[in-house]
Amino acid sequence: MLNMISKSLPAVLQQALEYHVNESQLTHDDELQGIYDRLTNLNEKVEFFKNKIKNNRLKTEV
Repeated sequence: MLNMISKSLPAVLQQALEYHVNESQLTHDDELQGIYDRLTNLNEKVEFFKNKIKNNRLKTEV
């Protein structure tokens, strides 16, 4: 559970989709790959802004 807390929502969603693919509940096709790609892109943006917020907080503390 702690591992999921440190992940962004897009990363958790991608992990859930991967679980369903591994359990043969979903097929890895072009549509699913497109979803993975968009989730990866969104996760990168979330991580960028999380880091930006952390850096701004550190600057205001000093």
